[in-house]
Amino acid sequence: MPQLAVRTRSGRVESLHDGYICVTDSDNNVIYSIGDPDAGVFLRSSGKPIYAVAYVNSGLIEKYNITLKELAVMCSSHEGQAFHRRIILSILKKIGLSEKDLDCGHKYPENRKVHDALVMLCKRPDPIFSNCSGKHAAFLALCRFYNYPVKNYTDPNHPVHNVIRKTMAELLECEQKEVIAGKDGCSLPTYFLTMQQAAWLYARLALGYEGKGKYKDCFGLIQKVFDAMNEHPEMVAGTGEFDTELLRYTNGKFIAKIGAEAVYCLGIKEKNLGICIKIADGGERAVYPVIIQLLLELDAINNSEYEKLKHWHKAKLLNSLEEHIGYIIPVFQKNEILSLGSRVNLNSGVF
Repeated sequence: MPQLAVRTRSGRVESLHDGYICVTDSDNNVIYSIGDPDAGVFLRSSGKPIYAVAYVNSGLIEKYNITLKELAVMCSSHEGQAFHRRIILSILKKIGLSEKDLDCGHKYPENRKVHDALVMLCKRPDPIFSNCSGKHAAFLALCRFYNYPVKNYTDPNHPVHNVIRKTMAELLECEQKEVIAGKDGCSLPTYFLTMQQAAWLYARLALGYEGKGKYKDCFGLIQKVFDAMNEHPEMVAGTGEFDTELLRYTNGKFIAKIGAEAVYCLGIKEKNLGICIKIADGGERAVYPVIIQLLLELDAINNSEYEKLKHWHKAKLLNSLEEHIGYIIPVFQKNEILSLGSRVNLNSGVF
């Protein structure tokens, strides 16, 4: 399997991260790939902006007066910060429910300050702190809109999931029976696609209202998802997080979303491209350097944007004393996997 990134320590390679990259256009042509574009991946949280097409297509946005900020948090893997929780409570209030109706578990938030505050209070996190609570609020909104029962909405046989599967099948131009599901970490279904399919869906998400043909009306709705995430990037992840910074500093170029186990999907609007990346060992630390390297290869970010994002490119590793001890470094170039020596000088003593 191709190597995409390495971890160094004191100028020596310590760990290797293999994986796959697939880039397509919105017509489902593979522009290039590293590894097999037919390799399968679970979308995990990278699927959230795709599910949002079902929300905007249903009419619930208008019925419940859902704002773009609220739509953005429906697409998020948020950090559980106070501003995230307030927006999710706003959604729940609009649909006549409360956080007691959320069935996403009691996961501690990844934001260190929020996590530590809960620990200091000896408080078990309520479900609203879960990084998937925005998605769960959206599924509850779908249930209310279609008059489905709220109880057991996470059950894969609940009718709300037919809405999502139908949307996935329409976008993939396949039969619903071909949409393969598994269970995500937050208890809702996730979907198993090829790298090419995932990249293609993100190319379509990026294309927005400019889509043509059979899915033109659907693409007009997709623009709302794109706008929500770009106008409110702080809702998509949180302070200092990669998704938030990428969207904030690139001024409406991308739609992008991390997924658990080191899946990353991204659409580039001006280039009509979609990307799916999978780090084989599930190590999220390798995803962000690979993404920045690929965006440079595609000439998708300019110098000013790179300056604001470059700390993600060759990410510094710190020890427990906050001392700089190494990097995560990308080691690929388009279709070629570079030798380690071309990117990492093993004898230089440079971290």
